Amino acid sequence: MLKSLSIRNILLIEKAEISFSDGLNVFTGETGAGKSIVLDCLSFVLCQKTRDRFLRSSCDNGEVVAEFILNNSKEVLELLNQLSIPFKSSVIIRRVEFKDGRRKAYVNDINCTIETIQKLGTKMMEFVDQKDGSLVLKKKNHVRLLDDFSGNKTNLSSLNIAWENLKNKEKEITNIRNNQLILKQELDFVNHSLKELKKLNPQPGEIEDLELLKNSLRSSSKIKVNLQETLDLISSSEVRSRLIMALKKLEKVSELFPKNSLLDDTVLSLDGLIHDLDDIEKNLPILLEGTDTQEMTLEEVEDRLFNLRNIARKHGVMPEDLMTLNDELDNRLTEYNGIEEKIRELHSEQFSIEKEYKVTAKEISNKRRTGGKNLDQMMIKELAPLKMEGVKFTTLLEDKNEKGPNGYDRVTFQICNHGIEPKDLEKIASGGELSRILLALKVCLVTNTSGITLVFDEIDRGIGGATAEAVGNRLASLAKKEQLILVTHSPQVASKASRHWSVKKVMDKEKQPVTFLNLLDKTASKTEVARMISGEVVSKEALAAAQKLMD
Repeated sequence: MLKSLSIRNILLIEKAEISFSDGLNVFTGETGAGKSIVLDCLSFVLCQKTRDRFLRSSCDNGEVVAEFILNNSKEVLELLNQLSIPFKSSVIIRRVEFKDGRRKAYVNDINCTIETIQKLGTKMMEFVDQKDGSLVLKKKNHVRLLDDFSGNKTNLSSLNIAWENLKNKEKEITNIRNNQLILKQELDFVNHSLKELKKLNPQPGEIEDLELLKNSLRSSSKIKVNLQETLDLISSSEVRSRLIMALKKLEKVSELFPKNSLLDDTVLSLDGLIHDLDDIEKNLPILLEGTDTQEMTLEEVEDRLFNLRNIARKHGVMPEDLMTLNDELDNRLTEYNGIEEKIRELHSEQFSIEKEYKVTAKEISNKRRTGGKNLDQMMIKELAPLKMEGVKFTTLLEDKNEKGPNGYDRVTFQICNHGIEPKDLEKIASGGELSRILLALKVCLVTNTSGITLVFDEIDRGIGGATAEAVGNRLASLAKKEQLILVTHSPQVASKASRHWSVKKVMDKEKQPVTFLNLLDKTASKTEVARMISGEVVSKEALAAAQKLMD
């Protein structure tokens, strides 16, 4: 809901502060007074239409500030969050024009683009009689409007879920098919690689073991020579016999010099040394034999290392990761072999979802047909009092022959004027006829109110008497559900106002035209309605007629 509008140095308005009510807000005045300027200011601040210049003559800059109460409008709140614009209970949109032609726009004091303002504007205000601003005129909105009227909200929610699931399932099948093609191209390579790895049969920790063995084999000749020389030295009879002779002599000394602990220890040590020498003589031949019994030669070890590193380099992995590579390739092969079964499962799931989609879409189509007929009948009743007896409204449902989030139907609101071939609603010439058709349609659709402020510019153009009275009554009825802002020449319409302004144009000191807006109380409003009935001189009869219209 529009709470207020502040205008400074825009068009013919020097300064104006307007506070709106939540019902029918009406602007009246003499022809040429500038009544539509208020609507132009609304268009300017919401970036809905442009002209070469909005700035008042001889001013450096001018601005329009519009404050909207959010009223928990889900779409507006979501959009503000998407745009990262902070907000509380209201949105303040300000647009400035400078003398050099530059324009700037702000939402809650954050500089925003024209596109951002336009997105917000379409969620909060609808210029009903403007082809570029009316949501009802645009064919793309007709299906949503009919669904709201037909009570399709629950079914549509189910259909949207089925549609999203269907799209996701189709995407999943496409992805797995693409993956199948990639795997098929890799299949020969995977099989060949697995054969190579199976033949090579890499083992955990093998690289480290082979490196140690390689170093050992490279040193084996030196090891063997040293072991043999050691064995030769120790096995020499001279070494052993000398040690035995020395032991015997020490034993004789021990007999001659008994109970000498140091001597006794020395005898024992020498005896132990001879026994250790015996063990060494036994171990050295075994060690020598071990140097000749390695399972692999140095050449075989180096070939093995080369093959392991070569295949690792070929696949871009470390040699230590060859077993992991083998598992990955094996998994790829298993995945390929199981793809067809997976695709069959997905197609089965897709079939179930599509069946659910079709059932729900059919229910929605049936409701739309019923709702369309009801809407057509309601429009006949609404158009007749609006002096449009020869106009027939038709809700056209066509099969798109393709699935979509809204089902199979294409919905178009059409008008047949006195038997002429029906035309799409958006192709009707602008003017009073279009405004009245849209008013009737709004009245029919008002049971599913959107919370958007509706703006009408001279909806009573070209009508009067009972027709104007019918327009006023319908506007008053609509204003119970929606906030309305309109410019009118009709006393029948003005008399239904919740809040009423008179618009006057005067000349300032510099002989420049200036438009003033005056908020009228009940008495002043009655006088203004009477003026609209009788002209410049307000008679008692006109006042009585105005009172009767307002009662």
